[in-house]
Amino acid sequence: MFKLLIYLNLIIILFAQYEGRTFKKGRLNDNSLNEDETPWQNLWFPHPPNYQNNDVKTETVNVAAGTIRDATTAVSNEEFSLEKKPSKDWLWFPHPPGYQNKEKVKEHVEKPIENVQQKHECDNGKFGLSVDYDPLDKRHSYNYLCLDQRSKYTPNLNTTAILKDYAIPAAYEPSVKCLNETIEYRESIPTFGAYRPLAPKYGSYSYLPPQRWLHSLADGAIVLLYHPCAFAGQIDQLQNTLKGCLYRHIITPSQQLTPQRPLALLAWGKSLQMSVVDDAIAVKFIKDNAKLGFRQKQQKLKLSSKMYDAGLLSEAHLVTDEQDEEICGYKEMR
Repeated sequence: MFKLLIYLNLIIILFAQYEGRTFKKGRLNDNSLNEDETPWQNLWFPHPPNYQNNDVKTETVNVAAGTIRDATTAVSNEEFSLEKKPSKDWLWFPHPPGYQNKEKVKEHVEKPIENVQQKHECDNGKFGLSVDYDPLDKRHSYNYLCLDQRSKYTPNLNTTAILKDYAIPAAYEPSVKCLNETIEYRESIPTFGAYRPLAPKYGSYSYLPPQRWLHSLADGAIVLLYHPCAFAGQIDQLQNTLKGCLYRHIITPSQQLTPQRPLALLAWGKSLQMSVVDDAIAVKFIKDNAKLGFRQKQQKLKLSSKMYDAGLLSEAHLVTDEQDEEICGYKEMR
C-alpha cells in the first residue's frame, strides 16, 4: 500500500512539470502582434490598426470682417463630379455630391406704392388701424395713461441730455407697408424704418404710433415724445418751443421713454433725450435737423388732400409758411 502511494505521488509530480513547460509568460492586455507570429492575412473592419484617413482635413478660413473659423474640407470633388460619376450607378437624393444648381432664383423685390389710389386702398386712415393703434379701442388707452409713480419722472438737473445719431447708409430708402403687414422696430424709440402710406396731419395727438410719425420724420418733420408720467411743466415748455419753431411737427406721448429722460425730440436718424428742458439745446437740434428727412437735404412739403388724423387733438399752425422758410426765427429776435 505504501509503495502504491509513492508511485501516485511521482506520477502527479511528473505530470505537473510537463504542464508547466507548455505555458509561456506574457503581458496582460497586450494586443500587439509579435514579430515571431504570422501577420493577419484576412480583412480588417472598419480599418486596419494605425489607419489614418487622409480624405478629410481641417483648415483655417478667413471670413469677412476679419473673423476666423475652422472649416472642414470634404472629399475631393473630382471623385464625385458630374463629369466623373461614381463607379456604381447610384441614385442620389436630392442631388449627387458636387451638384451645382445653375437656375437663377428671382429675388423678392418689394414693390413701392405707386399712385394715390393704391395708397388709399391699403390705408385710408379709418379701417384696420388696430394693427398699430386704434383710438376707439379702450384696450389701447394704456399708450397715453400714466401707469407708474410720477415721482420717478421728476426733472433732475444733474441728468445730462443724450444725443443719438444713427449712421444710416446714404442709399437706404424706407419701405412703405400697408395695414395688412405688421411693422416692428429694433430700437425702442425708432428714428428710421418702414412706415404707413398715409402721413399724419401735423399737430398734437392723444397718441400717435411710430408707424405713423416715422412717415413725418421721413418728410423732414420734428417729433416730440413725452412720457405720460413726465412733469407737465416740462412738457408744456418743450411743446411751446417746438410749436414756435416750425409748422412741420408732431407731438405725442410714448411709453418707451425712461424715467431718467422722459422727454425727447426726434429727427430722421437722430434723437435728443432729456430730463430737463434746455431751450438752447432744443432749438439747436430743431434748426440743425428740421426739413431734412431721409434724403438729408431740404425737402419741400407736399400736403395731400387725404391725411391720417385719428387721435388728433389740435392741428399745427403756420409759423412762417407751409415750407417753414425760417425756422425758430423768433428765437433770434429775443
